[in-house]
Amino acid sequence: MISPLKLLCGIGVIFFYLYETLPALADTLLLKNGDRLSGSIISFSEGLCIFDSHYGSAIRVPATDILAIRSDMPYTLLFASGEKATGQLKITTDDRTLLESTTFGTTPIDLSQLVSLARFQPDRPVTQERANVETSPSRYGEDQPAQPPLDFLTGSTVLLSPGEYELDLGLAYKQSRLQYGLPQAGHFQRSSYSARQLELRPTLRAGLSRNLEAYLGTPLTYSHVQDVSGNAFVRKADAWRLADIALGAQYQIVEEDAHIPAIALSLDINIPTGQKRYNDVFNRWKDPLNNGSGHWSLTPGVAFVRSADPAILFGGIGYQYAFARTLDGYHLKPGWVLKGYAGVGFALNERLSLGSRLAYAYSANLRADHQTIHGSDADPLELSFSAAYRLGDDWVISPEITLGLNDDAGPAALSAHFKRRFN
Repeated sequence: MISPLKLLCGIGVIFFYLYETLPALADTLLLKNGDRLSGSIISFSEGLCIFDSHYGSAIRVPATDILAIRSDMPYTLLFASGEKATGQLKITTDDRTLLESTTFGTTPIDLSQLVSLARFQPDRPVTQERANVETSPSRYGEDQPAQPPLDFLTGSTVLLSPGEYELDLGLAYKQSRLQYGLPQAGHFQRSSYSARQLELRPTLRAGLSRNLEAYLGTPLTYSHVQDVSGNAFVRKADAWRLADIALGAQYQIVEEDAHIPAIALSLDINIPTGQKRYNDVFNRWKDPLNNGSGHWSLTPGVAFVRSADPAILFGGIGYQYAFARTLDGYHLKPGWVLKGYAGVGFALNERLSLGSRLAYAYSANLRADHQTIHGSDADPLELSFSAAYRLGDDWVISPEITLGLNDDAGPAALSAHFKRRFN
């Protein structure tokens, strides 16, 4: 019978043998401060290296802190001169980096001239190792192999390449209901007030240049409202109507690097093509049929995006100014609106991503016939959760739920977006 001591010794020998025979980690970074990191390079671009050390979350290493790189796998290198080369990287005894290429042999390289580093894909061979290519750094939305859907960044940065179009077929539903019994009118009699709205949101987005995209949205709504005070009194109304047309553009002024986030400026325009009525007291129950603001408005804004692997942080602020207009005999000037949001998203793989966003807005008091209507201000607070799944090369489906966190935010809303990209 084998003694426990011999069994433990045998297990120890086996583990030691397995440890000694395991292949070394694929990549090594030698830093200028003398540190040596072993693991794998997730990405290397825009002056920043995202490195997985296999001991926790990925770390961010500025390219200026790297002295030399070693790899057991072939990489495709892009230099500031516009040249490309593919091969394995080695570290010399005097801490220099060498490129071992089947075409050019062993060549020393200057890491300060390295723009990007990407793992070579055998199923997508490089037919020309040195070619003139555009040296602009990559950014969100730019064509890259197996890129995950980043739909949670829509409105926060430029996602479309020049000449690329996206048709977004959005569908949203929300409803609210108040109900209580009428015991004096009968055991089964009820009083209720319900409002439902289904909105179709077709939106076309276009990449106008590398840093500029624009959009046009023409939503269509079906609204239904019902007011019940027992079976003896039931009134209801519904309508299909075009809602407010929205258009705008977004321009990315700063691209993310090791020190600053990506920054984009936006300008949104609201065209009052929807219905906006100020009903008298006997017809206030029809107010949910409104599907527009009734006013032209401009909303300039600024948004920020920052990658913090494995998460992407984003946020923005905007200021909405609405123009005065006469509606239902009243001269109305909506109050200004200051709004902002912050969120986090996770690109789980090349097909699936998850995102969440917290949004807050403050709307100042309305002015009617040049008089401030105190108490007409509002400050809605909303929390939304979304997912995006790539069905194919061009189709993405993105469900979302938005929860109102206070009374001003209104009821919860469910929505889904079906997006198709064209070149």
